[in-house]
Amino acid sequence: MQRERSYRAWCSALAIVMVAGAFSNAFANPKERIDFWRNNYVELTAADDPRVERAHDIFERILHAAGRTLGVVPRLFILKRDPMNIALPIAIPDGWVIISKGTLDICYRDPVYGDDRLAFVLAHELAHQLKGDFWHMQFFQALEASKSRGDQPRQTLEEIGLGLRRTDDIWAKELQADEHGIVYAAMAGFRTHAMITGDGQVNFFQEWVDALNPERVGAAYQGKSHPAPQQRVTAVKARLHQVVSKTDAFEIGLHFYQAGEYARAIRAFEKFLEYFPSREVYLNLAASHHQLALQLRQMQQPENRLLPFKLSLAVDPDTRARRITFRRTQRPQVRFQEHVDKAIGFYEMAKSLDPNYALSYNNLGCAYIVNGEPFKAIATLQDGLKLSPDAPEMLNNLGAAFFQANLADLAKSHLHKASILDANYAAPLFNLGKVAYEERQRGEARRHWRAYLRLDAVSPWAKLVRQYDKGLRSWAALRTLPQPADEHIKEVSVAMFEDEIPKAWGAPGSVRSLLLEEEPLTVRHYPQGIMTFAQDEEIVMIFAEPVYRGKSARGVAIGSGQAKVIDQYSTPSRILKMTQGETWVYDKVGISFQLRQGRVVSWLLF
Repeated sequence: MQRERSYRAWCSALAIVMVAGAFSNAFANPKERIDFWRNNYVELTAADDPRVERAHDIFERILHAAGRTLGVVPRLFILKRDPMNIALPIAIPDGWVIISKGTLDICYRDPVYGDDRLAFVLAHELAHQLKGDFWHMQFFQALEASKSRGDQPRQTLEEIGLGLRRTDDIWAKELQADEHGIVYAAMAGFRTHAMITGDGQVNFFQEWVDALNPERVGAAYQGKSHPAPQQRVTAVKARLHQVVSKTDAFEIGLHFYQAGEYARAIRAFEKFLEYFPSREVYLNLAASHHQLALQLRQMQQPENRLLPFKLSLAVDPDTRARRITFRRTQRPQVRFQEHVDKAIGFYEMAKSLDPNYALSYNNLGCAYIVNGEPFKAIATLQDGLKLSPDAPEMLNNLGAAFFQANLADLAKSHLHKASILDANYAAPLFNLGKVAYEERQRGEARRHWRAYLRLDAVSPWAKLVRQYDKGLRSWAALRTLPQPADEHIKEVSVAMFEDEIPKAWGAPGSVRSLLLEEEPLTVRHYPQGIMTFAQDEEIVMIFAEPVYRGKSARGVAIGSGQAKVIDQYSTPSRILKMTQGETWVYDKVGISFQLRQGRVVSWLLF
């Protein structure tokens, strides 16, 4: 009997929603398109509020990490005022995520974690967008319709809220969007502990609901169609430990990749892949296999090695291949083929999950070049150029593929175009020199290589140029850099032991372990914005987070420009193009800097 009454009550509530939806049917379709919002609300611009530019940058970072569905290009629109006093975050079917100024106000109440909290809110809505879940629109339309009728009793709102509250499907969708939002934010490099903490000191869900005007939901919507704040926190906390441990695997994989520890990076990314298959992890897993394949290729008859092309994804000529170990029964060629095949397979998977992501095409084209399949590389890179027509890296790689296919004129035209598009991009100059050298045009090769050395006089590639052209050995001599003490962060350096960390650091805010090998990797997060990674109590990496206020041994700090990095450390041995930005790696020093928009946002000692 009780079940029958509950069923009838639910049917009544559902009928109310359907009636309200029918009443507002004339308005439903317009609200699902951005034109409605543009025509009825004023857009908040960067001139009105400097946080707008930050919001769009955060949205792009989240989007790069989350990927997109075929045929939909998610974009962000910010309203100058809150519609019906609702601090609005909502995803609409034509690809837009709409927030209002009130959303920014709530997120940035805590200026330290403002970016991280906004990242979660945007990631949560992108999760709805990627799942094609727009139930918020139904509620918003019903709410607006009921408010537009003066004779609509307040009980209607309560019954709408009651009906939605009883929908287990909505509960599941919100909690899944929370979980995916945390993962997307972590993959984009934001701090997940900005949402909730184990000690209860941080509870953004509660702050969010407390900050909302009650008119957001009438008296009924608040906390009913969405999980109540405490319920939501309890549910997310139950999963958060597992989620954070898995996102640890992704972040550790990135750090190992930056440090050139590709085998370890593969193990970390594989662990994350078991939990959250996505374009981003497939791309990074592919790149790790790709880099390992390049190292193995260099181990094959190094004395007879040909002058290589400098691709956008390439290993240095004097790579640290000595770190690679393999069974005696497996020659480098066998291992090379295994890893390059896996790289190609994972790139293809990343491309299938997001056919509009140009980096997948670029890296896949490089893998085909390395595997001696130039025509597949050409087809792949040309598809990529349709997405990013003026990408110098793609044109540079395409030039190498054309030359490998014995189409020298097309090779040179694409390399020249890449060089013209970015006068500071050195790779096409190196490759034009290689093409001329292979064609026995030594004077032409020297002309291009001189231009290359003006941009890069110190990297292993510059050293290779001088090996092939003795006339350039005394040209653009290496600048002598000061030899400071070993890199360290607050008196702690790599290879020290955890019990040597000064007491002044204080106790770590969190300690987590990740089992990648026989000995687990222990991750300690300190309040000053420092993370240590240790195995068998020996520190293998130290990470300076964006909030760290110290400097590197040569005076580079968070916020330093790339010119400062070059001045103090010279040209990096590797530049990694990643979703999170560029990583400049200095292998001999054991440090890598993560840059975004030309400025240092973090660095890693390894």
